[in-house]
Amino acid sequence: MTTAIANPDDIIDQMVALRLQQAKLNEQINTLKPQFFEACATQEAARFEHKQAVISRRLTPGKWAYPDHVVEQEEELKKLKRQFQETHEPTAGREVIWSIKLTD
Repeated sequence: MTTAIANPDDIIDQMVALRLQQAKLNEQINTLKPQFFEACATQEAARFEHKQAVISRRLTPGKWAYPDHVVEQEEELKKLKRQFQETHEPTAGREVIWSIKLTD
């Protein structure tokens, strides 16, 4: 059963408008981040409750300096995976996604 979209252009216009709003919000968030991190650090707790949120600290993944033989094995495994992907179809995970790239 297929349902017709009332007006595809209207739907696309709405999505683009929302993405523009999202881009502006992301810019505001990124501008505020340093001050937010400082404000959180003054709480002297890894987790605390605020009026409308629970705020918690987490660490990003660390970086490791692996020995050469481990790096070589990893590179060989990546090569084997690429070769496998070129000759086989994926078993799951493929979806059709439409992306929007905003222009200035």
